[in-house]
Amino acid sequence: MLRVTAVLLFIVVPIPALPAADHGFVDLFNSRDLDGWTQRNGTATYRVEGDQIVGKTSERSPNSFLCTDMLYGDFELMFEVKVDDALNSGVQIRSQSKGGVPSGRVNGPQVEIEVNGTAGYVFGEAAGGWMTPNDDRKPHKHFRNGEWNAYHVVAVGPNIQVWLNGHHVSDLTHPERYESHPKGFIGLQVHSIGAGKGPYEVRWRRLKLRDLSGFKSLYNGKDLSGWKTTGNWLVQEDGSLLIQPRDGEKGWQRYGAYLWSDKKYKDFVLDIEYSYPPGGNSGLFFRVGDLKDPVETGIEAQILDSSEKRGPLGHHDHGGIIRTVGPSQNMSRPPNQWNRMVVTCIGSHLQVELNGQQIIDTRLDQGAMKDRPLEGYMGLQDHGQPNNLKFRNLRILEID
Repeated sequence: MLRVTAVLLFIVVPIPALPAADHGFVDLFNSRDLDGWTQRNGTATYRVEGDQIVGKTSERSPNSFLCTDMLYGDFELMFEVKVDDALNSGVQIRSQSKGGVPSGRVNGPQVEIEVNGTAGYVFGEAAGGWMTPNDDRKPHKHFRNGEWNAYHVVAVGPNIQVWLNGHHVSDLTHPERYESHPKGFIGLQVHSIGAGKGPYEVRWRRLKLRDLSGFKSLYNGKDLSGWKTTGNWLVQEDGSLLIQPRDGEKGWQRYGAYLWSDKKYKDFVLDIEYSYPPGGNSGLFFRVGDLKDPVETGIEAQILDSSEKRGPLGHHDHGGIIRTVGPSQNMSRPPNQWNRMVVTCIGSHLQVELNGQQIIDTRLDQGAMKDRPLEGYMGLQDHGQPNNLKFRNLRILEID
């Protein structure tokens, strides 16, 4: 049901008025009451205060969870949270209740909320303990004690990624746990406390979810089925794609060496991830009419290591639309970290999100792109640099 609603949003809402964050996102909390949520386990209390859900501990109560009535599999979740100093908490994802009733034990992956340096790692609540390996749980200081903290969670198949206050904390792939928890509810945890302690409170706000189950994978992680190229694109052991030009291959005009989709796309939401080394340079092409001249017959979103750039940004900087508009802010991650770009292109309206932040909101029927076709091929640029630039998790939602 949620997936259908998300698609309808694309069709009926006046496009120029919509920010990118509204494309396919729905509010999980209506800021009025707890309709659509059910409490499971424990005796902690949950109430509404303005735009916040407030959970309050109850002495000697087991862990309590306020859970969505709807179940989600592949999704993107954003929320903000603030906790009292002494309280451990978390947000359940793809979770279940043993016995299928509110009194059943909540179990499944939990995104940790904690002031001790483990915030953002993934714990298996009543499901085997830590999912994030011990060696990967390095203490950090990204969680701001006593303040609002922004979480960004993307779960697709066995892969779970978590960003905390803009920092990429988790990139976990766990096929075994995914088999037992491929789909489930979202749950807001109030942790148990001992006798004579508390009460403590935890607050959540701005809970938004984008259902990714309607997205189709553009790359199978095994070979180049659905794509064509004369270049040297190599499938890696982790399933990512590596650009590695051969000896003597240089220059950005090697159009045949780009990786081109077999199929043309018109209106869509495209979700891709990539990492660049220092100085890395590539580009995402879409709506390309002639593969022999993509620069003049298509649109390019720039992929560039702009991580160290300070000052004004132009159309050639990371996330900019070449010859059109530069990003509103620099959201580039440091070299060799994964970046995530979401491109929404509907009619002449183009929006780009980079690492969870909208950076482009423009119209293509005005300016240099006004004569470009409204339908065309998708492409990844081989810039002719032996720079080990990688791509992964290419997904698309076509809008009819």
